[in-house]
Amino acid sequence: VLAYTIGHLSGGQINCAVTFSLVLGGALPWFQGLANTVCQLVGSVLGALFLAALFPCSQDLTGNLGSNVVNRDFGDGRALLAEVFGTFLLCIVVWETAVSTKSKAGTHACLAIGFSVFLAHLVLLPIDGCSINPTRSFGPALIAELRRGCGNFADGGVRDMWITWLGPLLGAALAAGVKCIFSPKATATDDKLTAENAVA
Repeated sequence: VLAYTIGHLSGGQINCAVTFSLVLGGALPWFQGLANTVCQLVGSVLGALFLAALFPCSQDLTGNLGSNVVNRDFGDGRALLAEVFGTFLLCIVVWETAVSTKSKAGTHACLAIGFSVFLAHLVLLPIDGCSINPTRSFGPALIAELRRGCGNFADGGVRDMWITWLGPLLGAALAAGVKCIFSPKATATDDKLTAENAVA
């Protein structure tokens, strides 16, 4: 829904892992990627502040504003691998539906991207709540930590943030590498990603 809503304005980039993949693959200038990431982080914090205002400690059933926390039955290694896999899936779908000049998805690229996010959630939810987006994990973990005094505070959001950053960034880099290796060489015009094409 968000990609459809703001895709024509900014490319709909609300995930710094996708932005990172696009920068590594040469579809987005590094300075635009940096600006996007800063805005994504600010948005994540603002969203978490809104949640904190909406849900007082007593009503926050997660105890941490929905932060991503690794299920200890799976462990850090499996959670890291799952985040790499889920983010790779998302980024390769973005590359092949929203960015590729050979894609026939058109405005329906958002549907394919949404389904990839849904599939990642089906697998990752019991493992760590499914991040596949470091900026999504950042805000809730940070603001929940500031509410540590809550009686029902659930630890782990900040502790496990290395997994929700490293895993997605590795998956994003892997997707960019696969795209560069297996995609036919694009022309200079094709390789230039406009804001309208960068739906993610």
